[in-house]
Amino acid sequence: MTLTMEKIERLRDQTFCRTPLLQLRDINDAERFVNDVGFCFAFKMNKSELPCMWHAAAGRRDPVYPLHVQHDPYFGLVWNAKDALAAEKKVYYGKALKKRPTFISLEFLPAFYRLLKRKNNAEDWLADYMRGELSAAAKRIMEAIWEQSPQVTSELKMASNMAHPSKRAIFDKAMAELQAKMYIVKIGEFYDPFTFLWEVMDRRFADEIAIAKSMSMTEAQDKILLQYFHVRWAASEKEIQRLFGWPPIELEQSLQRLQERGAVIGDVLVENVRQKFWALSKINLA
Repeated sequence: MTLTMEKIERLRDQTFCRTPLLQLRDINDAERFVNDVGFCFAFKMNKSELPCMWHAAAGRRDPVYPLHVQHDPYFGLVWNAKDALAAEKKVYYGKALKKRPTFISLEFLPAFYRLLKRKNNAEDWLADYMRGELSAAAKRIMEAIWEQSPQVTSELKMASNMAHPSKRAIFDKAMAELQAKMYIVKIGEFYDPFTFLWEVMDRRFADEIAIAKSMSMTEAQDKILLQYFHVRWAASEKEIQRLFGWPPIELEQSLQRLQERGAVIGDVLVENVRQKFWALSKINLA
């Protein structure tokens, strides 16, 4: 079977809600969008590896980046959604994939958490630091928020001795690190003055983490990968590995399991593309 990239993009227009008919109009639409796609980016310019809420709010495949984002209604919807949905604990919002702002539905959050390969001890972050897998700055932030949470950004900076402007870059990098590892999560934003409110992930999403403990690694990977194909339709192994960062052998095994279940097909040719693709089985019927 040979596909064209345009055919794939037209299919993605539907699942990514990149049409005027499907575009998001309000917070309720935004919540349904996250639940439908499972996981997505908040903002992305073009060639997004996943659905993007900003594209869905605009109802376009390639919306024009606004000169003044504060006056753009589509940016405004995403901005309000990330505040409201996260505050009400209806979704997870953080820099979970490629250190970009990411929405994850509560259905898929346990799977992503399981892939972190935690031992589920109360202070896994300390073990990460001892193994050299967590920076010293991130450790100081965790010590502060572990002792008292939630805390706003300014309090965390003071408690971790990073309040001086010269340490802003170090602090921001450490916070992105802790979000990527799902040790902390933003649960609120305030605008007078502007600041974020942070909580320990294990405390905020205790129910979802309990579900994660009952999942196997293969179950978590297969769940995420199958949903990825349901919304993106087709992709090369290189694209998938670049997005999720899984070891190549684990990705290959997950693809083989999905193929054995009849969910995906391999060796799909795409016109003018050298790499072979994997695709959702029902793409033949689209």
